[in-house]
Amino acid sequence: MMHPMTKIIAVVIISMVSGAAMGADPESPYCNIILDHLTPCLPYILQGEVNPAKVCCDGVLGLAQYTNAKGGQQNICDCVKAAAILMGAPVDNFSKISSLPKTCGLSFTLPPISSGTDCSQVK
Repeated sequence: MMHPMTKIIAVVIISMVSGAAMGADPESPYCNIILDHLTPCLPYILQGEVNPAKVCCDGVLGLAQYTNAKGGQQNICDCVKAAAILMGAPVDNFSKISSLPKTCGLSFTLPPISSGTDCSQVK
C-alpha cells in the first residue's frame, strides 16, 4: 500500500509538471503521462519495497508505447530527473526506474536515471 505522504507528493509533482511538453513529437510522452504511469511505482523506487506492485507494472507497461517514439526515452529521462529535483530528492534515488521493465517481466527498456545521465544523449 502506498504511504499517504507518497500520494500527496505524487499529486503535487504531477500538478507541477502537467502539460509541460518535453518534445515536439506528438508520439512522445509528456511529463504528466510519464508520471501518471510511474506514480504507483514510488513505493518500489523510493521506499525500498522488494518487488513492484502489479499496479506499478501495469503503469510501466503503459510506457512501452512511448519508448520507441522519437524522443520518447529522452522525454522519460528528462521528466523523471525534473520530478526528482522538484521533490528535492537526489536523482540517484530514481535509478531503479531503468530496471522496472525487466523486474516486471516486460521486454523493453527505460532510460538510465542518475545524476550523471545526460538525457539529451539517451536514445
